[in-house]
Formats: sequence, structure tokens, C-alpha cells
Amino acid sequence: MQKQQGIALITILVMVALATILAATIAKRQAATAESTAYLMRQNQSLMYAKSAEVFFSELLVDDAKNAGNIDHLNETWAQPMPAFPVEDGYVAGRLEDESGKFNLNSLLSEDGQVNLAAKTWFEMILKRVGLPEQLSEAVIDWQDQDETPVGSMGAESSYYQGVPNAALPPNALFHSVEELKLIRGFEDNKYKLISNYVTASPTRDTRVNINTASAFLLASVDEKIEIQRVQQLLDQRTANAEYFSNVSELWELEPFKDVAAEKRNSLNGLLGVQSNHFKARIEVMLSDRKRQFSSDLVRHDQSVYVAYRSMAPF
Repeated sequence: MQKQQGIALITILVMVALATILAATIAKRQAATAESTAYLMRQNQSLMYAKSAEVFFSELLVDDAKNAGNIDHLNETWAQPMPAFPVEDGYVAGRLEDESGKFNLNSLLSEDGQVNLAAKTWFEMILKRVGLPEQLSEAVIDWQDQDETPVGSMGAESSYYQGVPNAALPPNALFHSVEELKLIRGFEDNKYKLISNYVTASPTRDTRVNINTASAFLLASVDEKIEIQRVQQLLDQRTANAEYFSNVSELWELEPFKDVAAEKRNSLNGLLGVQSNHFKARIEVMLSDRKRQFSSDLVRHDQSVYVAYRSMAPF
């Protein structure tokens, strides 16, 4: 009788232990599920807030197009940072960056697939200024042209990349982002970052660089004789006086640009302008002490704005 009672007691203890383990496991899984659900809810909520900020920036750009669309400069409302807007358990903030103030990689080819010689010459000067071989322009052109014939000694088509371990093949299409450069011959090992601040990937080829928002480096690169420091001083002075260019001709009238040869000016006039149509919204959402960042490429066309690309990668 005592042995049977001992076995029964042990059985009960084992059952209680198993029940306790089972309950603890269920509680742990429920906690993990609740945490995962809360994370997904915060993520979705952050995305909704980011899209709301997109709409806010889009309305700013539409309003600007209706009231002052002929000229875009950094003194306008759209160029000012969006103050942190309080939301429940956090805030939403952001700013618009003018991608039209950068060199468009897609402008190296015309709409009919021919090499844009003026754009190629300018791009090669940019490469030279950052310390990269000028001939790398050929690899960038081959990355997006439709044929399989290298355009020069530094060109690279599918046959080249097939001999490189883990290399991607040329898409023979427009660039979707500047980061694609790191896949191209000569830009490996983060060399693409040397020019990433001065180039963009607008979704159309027929674009112009806005001289009102372009950097001193980019403007100085139109001619190898122009010093970046002199251009920066000029831009600083004009910013202090709230001045901006009304047309491209005004740029050529100022030092040090007035010394640029007439032939070079004429070739560059088709690449320069004072309007912007491609912007990048940098949006930051803080919820529950967790920061999330979103980037959206906004394209303005005929007083309307659409989202070309979105990214949830931190910037």
C-alpha cells in the first residue's frame, strides 16, 4: 500500500511538473507572439505615417508647381525641413532633397539609345575630379544600353561579368538607384561612394541639372580649369543674399564660369536648367522609442506628383 501511494505521489508530481512546463511554454510563446504582433503593428503604423508624410511633401511640390513652377531654388518652402510632427508615442519628421541638382546617370543615353556625348564628357570630368578613371563612363553606358558590344576599352557587357565570381549581369535598362554602380566594373569595393553624392538615377533620360540646387563640386566639374573653392564662395555669397538663377545664361556671366569656352557652354546648355522634377523624401518616424527611416523618390510632372520608388533602408 505504501509503495502504491509513493508511485501515485510521484506520478502526480510528474504531471504537475509537465503541466508547469507546458504552461510556461505556452506563456512564453504567447509573449513572443504578442511582441511580434506589436512589432508588426508598429511597423505598419510607421509605414502609414511615412506615407502620410509623402502626401504632405507631394502637396508642397504640387503647390510650388502651380505658383512658382518655372524656377526652383533652396529658398522655397519645399526645401525647408519638415518640423517634427507629434503623433501618439512618437513623432514624424522629414525633408525633401532635390535630386535634380545632381547628374542623372540615365542621361548618358538619349531616348533612342544613342550615347549623349555632352553628358558623357561631363560625367568623365566628375569621375576625374573624384580620382576615378574617366573611361569608367563606358562601363556605366554598357550597363544600360541595349546591345552586347562594349563602347570602349573599359566597357563591360555580359561577357565580362560572366567571368567575375558572383557578378550581376547588366540589366540593359535605366538605373533605378545609384547603388547599382557598385555592381559595375571599376566601382567595386565602395568606389562608387566617391561619386554617389553627385549623381542620381532619375526615372527619365531627358532631365537637366538644376543649377540653383547643384553642389559647388558638380558646377565646378563643367570645366577642368574651375576651382571648387571659388564656386563654393560664389554660392555662399548668393545664398547669404537669397539670390538664385533665373536662367542658365546668368551662370555664364559670373566668375569663374564666364571664362568657359563658348563651344563647351553650348554643349552644356542642354544639360542645365533652373527647374526640378525629381526629389527624394527622407522621412523619419519615431514610435515607442524605436526609430525607422524611409526614402521615397517623388517625380513631379504637369503639376502632379507620383512615387517612383520607396525604400525602408536606413539613410
